[in-house]
Amino acid sequence: MRIIGGTYRGKKLSAADETITRPTADRAKEALFNILSHYLLTQGKLWEDVLFADVFAGSGSIGIEALSRGADHVFFFENNHMARGHIELNTRGLPERFVLFTNALIPPPAAQSVDIYFSDAPYGQNLTEKALTAFYKNGWINYATLIVLETQSGENPVLPDDFELTRQCTYGRNMFSFVKIREAK
Repeated sequence: MRIIGGTYRGKKLSAADETITRPTADRAKEALFNILSHYLLTQGKLWEDVLFADVFAGSGSIGIEALSRGADHVFFFENNHMARGHIELNTRGLPERFVLFTNALIPPPAAQSVDIYFSDAPYGQNLTEKALTAFYKNGWINYATLIVLETQSGENPVLPDDFELTRQCTYGRNMFSFVKIREAK
């Protein structure tokens, strides 16, 4: 596993075994970051303007990819002890990262909402909906936040009532669901 673009392109990453984390395939990661870069361009933003949350971060590869592209700050949320060790190892020497060793279902209050919220919750445990609700309640996400949920191909995430699916893309075994908070009517 490695970083595929940006300043740290080619950097090899360490990960816990696949019973603990599921690293996103390079092809899927490249497609995701092409979509995110295009999205930022349409919003008139640069990566340097981005606050990024990597929720259920595993090895941290998605958040590190965002840092490599120039993200201003990346917040890593991971509560598994072994996975946390790999995030620490993988981010050693990198600028401005915030590893929050906390349960993604109980995030601390945020000082500011993030621009991009990425979540790759453990499959089959129905954690996506609970995490979205908690992050929304604690100010991490708002109407302007782009929410990206990674699931296994064909698994539609369960969303809280205030959220709506806007797009889905499948790359091999990975599916990315793009979500927004539903505007009040």
